[in-house]
Amino acid sequence: MQNSYDNQEKLARQNSCCASGNLEYAGFWVRLAAYMIDSVVVFAGLLIVRLIFAGISLAGGGAITGTDILFHYSLKDIILYALKVLYFIAFTYLTGTTLGKKAMNLRVVSKNPEEKLTLFNVVYRETVGRFLCSLPVNIGYIVAGIDSEKRGFHDLLCDTRVVYQKKIKAWMAQPGTVAPECEKPNVEEQKQQISEGELSKTQENVQMKESGIQELKKTENTQSSVVEKLGKPVYNGYRLVENKSEKEIASNATVNENISEKDT
Repeated sequence: MQNSYDNQEKLARQNSCCASGNLEYAGFWVRLAAYMIDSVVVFAGLLIVRLIFAGISLAGGGAITGTDILFHYSLKDIILYALKVLYFIAFTYLTGTTLGKKAMNLRVVSKNPEEKLTLFNVVYRETVGRFLCSLPVNIGYIVAGIDSEKRGFHDLLCDTRVVYQKKIKAWMAQPGTVAPECEKPNVEEQKQQISEGELSKTQENVQMKESGIQELKKTENTQSSVVEKLGKPVYNGYRLVENKSEKEIASNATVNENISEKDT
């Protein structure tokens, strides 16, 4: 139950861009490429099943698996077809996409992308719908190349669409066009991030200046104490640091001597 809820929540997040009405339908060629990938995957999986049936035939069970039980289809043909259809049904219903579609960045959605595909629609699409698409000369698939929403017969039958799952191309603005809502950059967030960055840099600079001033004060205090001990000016790299109290005492002593000489 929890896994089902998580899958629905994941599908809702994946359809966030589609829910805003900015659907980008997948064309004929990209869907054909996805189907070719799925065909390779299915062929590799069914190859194991075919080897199992070959082993059964060598063991003497070929009469059971090779006998026609439905028109001209044998038990082997029915099982292989069921497994092939089960691959498309299971992946489409549970994840909205197959391995081939996922590789081509595609997914199957209903008319309302916010709604999850129903099991009945998926089964009907992958069985009856695909059967109709293959008659005649796969005309049902070719229709996807000329339909406005790129739908094949199986999409029309079940009211589904195949769309791009994520926008992976950069949107380039053109005169008279507006960026889709799901692709518009959040200007306010960018401004806020820039202002926060500038504020942090300013605070760092202020802290550095304050620390520099404190270090300078400590250095001057140290130099002043050295001057008091030595009794002479000290050059600290850019100015002379003098003991003002001793100079004042000396000047006062000179003035007093001059006054006493005049008095005499």
